[in-house]
Amino acid sequence: VAIFGLGKWFSKKKQKHTTEEEEAKKRPEQDGIEQPIPSTIEECEKYFRGIFQDSSDIVVQIIKTSKERAMIIYVDGLANKDLIDRDIIAPLKSCEFNGDPACALNTYYIEFPDIPPVIQKILQGNTAVFYGSSKKAYVVDFKQWDKRSIETPDSETVVRGPKEGFTESIRTNTALLRRKIRTPKLVIECMTIGRQTNTTVELAYLEGIVNQSVLKELKYRLSKIDTDAILESGYIEQFISENVYSPVTGVGYTQKPDVAAARILEGRVAIFCDGTPFVLTVPELFIENIQTSEDYYTSVLLSTILRLLRVFGIFLSIILPGLAVAIITYQQEMMPWPFLISVISATLKTPWPAGAEIFLLILMFELVKEAGTRLPKAVGSAITIVGSLIIGDAAVSAGIASAPAVIIVALTAVTGFIASTLTKFLLIYRFLFLLLGGTLGLVGIGAGIMILLTQLVSTTSFGIPILSSFSKEEQKDALLRFPMQSMTLRPSSIVKQNRRRGKS
Repeated sequence: VAIFGLGKWFSKKKQKHTTEEEEAKKRPEQDGIEQPIPSTIEECEKYFRGIFQDSSDIVVQIIKTSKERAMIIYVDGLANKDLIDRDIIAPLKSCEFNGDPACALNTYYIEFPDIPPVIQKILQGNTAVFYGSSKKAYVVDFKQWDKRSIETPDSETVVRGPKEGFTESIRTNTALLRRKIRTPKLVIECMTIGRQTNTTVELAYLEGIVNQSVLKELKYRLSKIDTDAILESGYIEQFISENVYSPVTGVGYTQKPDVAAARILEGRVAIFCDGTPFVLTVPELFIENIQTSEDYYTSVLLSTILRLLRVFGIFLSIILPGLAVAIITYQQEMMPWPFLISVISATLKTPWPAGAEIFLLILMFELVKEAGTRLPKAVGSAITIVGSLIIGDAAVSAGIASAPAVIIVALTAVTGFIASTLTKFLLIYRFLFLLLGGTLGLVGIGAGIMILLTQLVSTTSFGIPILSSFSKEEQKDALLRFPMQSMTLRPSSIVKQNRRRGKS
């Protein structure tokens, strides 16, 4: 009873403390919204210099006009200085200036009577203009900063198809999407997430086709994000995912505009995050990891064969190490006699059991792969290939590992590169099957398959099971790909209205 009472007291105290923190967080925002712009340029200058802590990249420039003084504020490096000089400073200093900054500005502007939105606009790269005692801020969009050009994404290379990929600029990314989907029904909603970073996040979907329940749930989860920083779309993925500890999150991602456009046309929602080339898509079905954009640009027969090869490769990458250990350790009678003699003669020279031997080789390969990934591209690829060859050959020559174990691990590694989006999934279940196969034999492999299937069947993405693509119509674009003429309906597991393609 004492422990129960003490726990109840602590929970009430924690709840009260949390409530006070939430009220404290809300209070500054409410105060800032009601704060008007100072009535004089001197007060404006003093106030904004204090707000920005006299930062060296914040330009606060006082301009003397023929009537009253004016002030402009912008972030050096985020604004176009040439346009500011031509369309703001020059008209204000002109002899023809009549005292009305609205008439003098040779560009489109927005008026703001309060300080907080002006500060956010300045930090986003806009230029703010203050004049005399007008108590208004004229915000002009003269953004300009250095950005990476459109390039081919390394993780989704194709032989046939578009080579362009998303960049770190969110406006460039939405423009690439608009080039693919040229309809006014493409809706792009903007929001800001992150108390300190104020990162721009945009949702893209097709009105009339999108799954409204998924869209509503996504907006709800995004509105509940309360954090200091959103630096990459991976932050958002972790916040909105309902499968935090699952190898499959139910949130897809891509760097290619054509892939994002294709998923939006099937009723999904794309999430753009400023500062990253990776665009999230929800909901994600498991079959999407087997499909590639190039499947739809080549012949039906070739696409179907490649998909079946990917499925076989994924299955082999997961189950091969554990199955090999189970057979070598417990079920040797399942191997042909000549092959069994060869395996036994090779393993006699090694001091490890088969399970420990393959585990160490897989661990060594993952270390070499991680090192090659973090190094520069030219050096990393060479180290990965040379390191794997030298270490594998040296391990066999020294008797630390057997040749069959090296072959098994090499085959597992090669097939693991087939589905780049399933790297985490393959790695976790590869070690799970290795553990079960080394301890329980084929019984453990069977138990692992049941665990794998149970986990996949029970995983949902925004209320939609990730293995729900088994309707008659969806099977035309699953493991097999039918001709384009026969795929007349959108996926029934995602789209609940306007399912016929070509209608919206």
